[in-house]
Amino acid sequence: MSEEPRIRCLLGMLGTDVHSKGVRTLAQLLRDAGIEVIYIGEHNTVPGMVRSIVVEDVDVVGLSFLSSNYLDYTEQLIAEMRNQGVDDTPIMLGGIIHEEDHEQLREMGVGGIFGPGFSLDEILDFIHTVSGKAHH
Repeated sequence: MSEEPRIRCLLGMLGTDVHSKGVRTLAQLLRDAGIEVIYIGEHNTVPGMVRSIVVEDVDVVGLSFLSSNYLDYTEQLIAEMRNQGVDDTPIMLGGIIHEEDHEQLREMGVGGIFGPGFSLDEILDFIHTVSGKAHH
């Protein structure tokens, strides 16, 4: 019986935000759930993150923000993903994302927004749904 390919999820942070405890914890929880995680850490640039998305051929991208400049960074990331032809890769955001910005982020193309209080099951459901790979 051949094994289905695992979901590949790229996780990282853009800019100078260094509050990485949440995203590192999520990386471990996703790995425990059978998802292949490519964790690129903090201090990434938009072009560098998009290069990783292309090279790693990921199914979903997760960004964590605790700083307030997530709208600008997300917009830049989506524009660069479009330039590189990977704008069909689903994006999820985590961290401190203000409720009043959710609609604007969704209009930009963000598929999932998971702040404090969301369960791992909700995040896994999103990842399995957008990746198109079955949830076992």
